[in-house]
Amino acid sequence: MKLSAIALAAALAASTGAYAEDLTNNVNLGGNAADILTASFGVTHLESGGFYDTFNFSPTNGDWLVDSSLITIGFRPESDIDFFSAEINGHFLTLSPIGGYEYAVMMQEPITGPLVMHVYGRVNGMFDASASYAGTINIMPVPEPATYGMLMGGLGILAWLARGRKPA
Repeated sequence: MKLSAIALAAALAASTGAYAEDLTNNVNLGGNAADILTASFGVTHLESGGFYDTFNFSPTNGDWLVDSSLITIGFRPESDIDFFSAEINGHFLTLSPIGGYEYAVMMQEPITGPLVMHVYGRVNGMFDASASYAGTINIMPVPEPATYGMLMGGLGILAWLARGRKPA
Protein backbone atom coordinates (compact mmCIF):
# COMPACT_ATOMS: atom_id res chain seq x y z
CA MET A 1 0.00 0.00 0.00
CA LYS A 2 2.87 2.35 0.79
CA LEU A 3 4.36 1.69 -2.66
CA SER A 4 1.08 2.55 -4.44
CA ALA A 5 0.79 5.82 -2.48
CA ILE A 6 4.32 6.78 -3.56
CA ALA A 7 3.54 5.89 -7.18
CA LEU A 8 0.33 7.95 -7.06
CA ALA A 9 2.15 10.94 -5.56
CA ALA A 10 4.84 10.70 -8.26
CA ALA A 11 2.21 10.53 -11.03
CA LEU A 12 0.36 13.57 -9.66
CA ALA A 13 3.58 15.55 -9.34
CA ALA A 14 4.55 14.69 -12.90
CA SER A 15 1.12 15.59 -14.30
CA THR A 16 0.97 19.07 -12.69
CA GLY A 17 4.35 20.10 -14.07
CA ALA A 18 3.99 18.43 -17.45
CA TYR A 19 4.85 20.31 -20.59
CA ALA A 20 3.79 19.49 -24.11
CA GLU A 21 6.40 19.86 -26.81
CA ASP A 22 7.28 23.44 -27.87
CA LEU A 23 7.14 23.66 -31.65
CA THR A 24 8.80 26.05 -34.12
CA ASN A 25 7.44 26.26 -37.66
CA ASN A 26 8.54 28.22 -40.71
CA VAL A 27 5.55 29.33 -42.80
CA ASN A 28 5.91 30.57 -46.39
CA LEU A 29 3.36 33.17 -47.41
CA GLY A 30 1.73 33.02 -50.84
CA GLY A 31 0.57 36.10 -52.71
CA ASN A 32 -1.43 37.56 -55.52
CA ALA A 33 -1.27 40.53 -57.89
CA ALA A 34 -2.50 42.98 -55.22
CA ASP A 35 0.56 42.39 -52.98
CA ILE A 36 -1.56 40.57 -50.40
CA LEU A 37 0.29 37.64 -48.82
CA THR A 38 -1.54 34.89 -46.95
CA ALA A 39 -1.01 31.48 -45.37
CA SER A 40 -2.71 28.88 -43.24
CA PHE A 41 -0.80 27.02 -40.55
CA GLY A 42 -1.36 24.67 -37.63
CA VAL A 43 0.13 22.17 -35.24
CA THR A 44 -0.84 18.98 -33.43
CA HIS A 45 0.40 18.37 -29.89
CA LEU A 46 0.76 14.72 -28.89
CA GLU A 47 1.60 15.40 -25.24
CA SER A 48 -0.41 17.01 -22.46
CA GLY A 49 0.73 20.13 -20.66
CA GLY A 50 1.81 23.66 -21.46
CA PHE A 51 3.35 24.68 -24.79
CA TYR A 52 5.00 27.72 -26.37
CA ASP A 53 4.84 27.53 -30.17
CA THR A 54 6.65 29.83 -32.59
CA PHE A 55 5.75 30.57 -36.22
CA ASN A 56 8.22 32.40 -38.47
CA PHE A 57 6.53 33.91 -41.54
CA SER A 58 8.40 34.74 -44.74
CA PRO A 59 8.87 36.87 -46.73
CA THR A 60 7.87 39.66 -44.32
CA ASN A 61 10.56 42.36 -44.25
CA GLY A 62 8.91 45.80 -44.34
CA ASP A 63 5.78 47.46 -42.97
CA TRP A 64 2.54 45.49 -43.11
CA LEU A 65 -1.12 45.60 -42.18
CA VAL A 66 -1.62 42.23 -40.49
CA ASP A 67 -4.75 40.30 -39.61
CA SER A 68 -4.63 36.82 -38.14
CA SER A 69 -6.75 34.17 -36.43
CA LEU A 70 -6.38 30.93 -34.47
CA ILE A 71 -9.02 28.30 -33.72
CA THR A 72 -9.25 25.06 -31.75
CA ILE A 73 -12.15 22.76 -31.01
CA GLY A 74 -11.75 20.03 -28.40
CA PHE A 75 -14.62 18.58 -26.44
CA ARG A 76 -12.62 15.81 -24.72
CA PRO A 77 -9.79 16.62 -22.31
CA GLU A 78 -7.12 14.91 -24.43
CA SER A 79 -8.06 17.06 -27.46
CA ASP A 80 -8.80 20.34 -25.62
CA ILE A 81 -6.38 23.27 -25.93
CA ASP A 82 -6.63 26.45 -23.86
CA PHE A 83 -4.99 29.56 -25.34
CA PHE A 84 -3.35 31.79 -22.72
CA SER A 85 -1.61 34.24 -25.05
CA ALA A 86 -0.94 34.77 -28.76
CA GLU A 87 1.05 37.64 -30.26
CA ILE A 88 2.80 38.77 -33.42
CA ASN A 89 5.84 40.99 -32.77
CA GLY A 90 4.35 42.16 -29.46
CA HIS A 91 0.84 42.84 -30.88
CA PHE A 92 -1.57 40.57 -29.01
CA LEU A 93 -4.49 38.69 -30.51
CA THR A 94 -7.84 39.00 -28.71
CA LEU A 95 -8.70 35.68 -27.03
CA SER A 96 -12.13 34.11 -26.59
CA PRO A 97 -13.15 32.69 -23.19
CA ILE A 98 -11.62 29.29 -22.33
CA GLY A 99 -13.82 26.34 -23.29
CA GLY A 100 -14.24 23.53 -25.80
CA TYR A 101 -14.27 26.00 -28.70
CA GLU A 102 -11.65 28.76 -28.59
CA TYR A 103 -10.33 31.34 -30.99
CA ALA A 104 -8.00 34.32 -31.14
CA VAL A 105 -8.17 37.21 -33.62
CA MET A 106 -6.21 40.27 -34.71
CA MET A 107 -7.75 42.89 -37.01
CA GLN A 108 -5.42 44.84 -39.35
CA GLU A 109 -2.60 45.97 -37.08
CA PRO A 110 0.32 47.87 -38.64
CA ILE A 111 3.42 45.78 -37.84
CA THR A 112 7.02 45.96 -39.07
CA GLY A 113 8.51 42.61 -40.18
CA PRO A 114 10.00 40.08 -40.05
CA LEU A 115 6.81 38.64 -38.55
CA VAL A 116 6.99 36.06 -35.74
CA MET A 117 3.95 34.67 -33.91
CA HIS A 118 4.16 33.13 -30.43
CA VAL A 119 1.29 31.01 -29.09
CA TYR A 120 1.22 30.01 -25.42
CA GLY A 121 -1.33 27.48 -24.22
CA ARG A 122 -2.05 24.16 -22.58
CA VAL A 123 -3.26 20.74 -23.73
CA ASN A 124 -5.60 19.60 -20.97
CA GLY A 125 -5.41 15.79 -21.15
CA MET A 126 -3.93 13.85 -18.24
CA PHE A 127 -1.52 11.68 -20.21
CA ASP A 128 -1.33 11.19 -23.96
CA ALA A 129 -3.08 13.72 -26.16
CA SER A 130 -3.88 14.53 -29.72
CA ALA A 131 -4.88 18.18 -29.73
CA SER A 132 -4.49 20.63 -32.57
CA TYR A 133 -5.16 24.19 -33.60
CA ALA A 134 -5.02 26.02 -36.90
CA GLY A 135 -4.59 29.60 -37.97
CA THR A 136 -4.48 32.05 -40.83
CA ILE A 137 -2.48 35.19 -41.49
CA ASN A 138 -3.07 37.84 -44.13
CA ILE A 139 -0.70 40.74 -44.74
CA MET A 140 -0.64 43.66 -47.14
CA PRO A 141 1.83 46.54 -47.48
CA VAL A 142 1.07 49.72 -45.55
CA PRO A 143 0.20 52.44 -48.10
CA GLU A 144 2.85 55.16 -48.36
CA PRO A 145 1.89 58.81 -47.61
CA ALA A 146 2.25 59.70 -51.32
CA THR A 147 -0.62 57.29 -52.06
CA TYR A 148 -2.92 59.24 -49.72
CA GLY A 149 -1.75 62.53 -51.29
CA MET A 150 -2.66 61.27 -54.75
CA LEU A 151 -6.06 60.10 -53.47
CA MET A 152 -6.83 63.50 -51.90
CA GLY A 153 -5.66 65.33 -55.05
CA GLY A 154 -7.90 63.18 -57.24
CA LEU A 155 -10.90 63.73 -54.99
CA GLY A 156 -10.21 67.48 -55.05
CA ILE A 157 -10.17 67.51 -58.87
CA LEU A 158 -13.44 65.55 -58.99
CA ALA A 159 -15.05 68.00 -56.56
CA TRP A 160 -13.86 70.98 -58.65
CA LEU A 161 -15.24 69.40 -61.86
CA ALA A 162 -18.56 68.59 -60.19
CA ARG A 163 -18.87 72.20 -58.95
CA GLY A 164 -18.43 73.52 -62.47
CA ARG A 165 -21.30 71.38 -63.82
CA LYS A 166 -24.05 72.75 -61.54
CA PRO A 167 -26.68 74.82 -63.37
CA ALA A 168 -26.79 78.55 -62.51
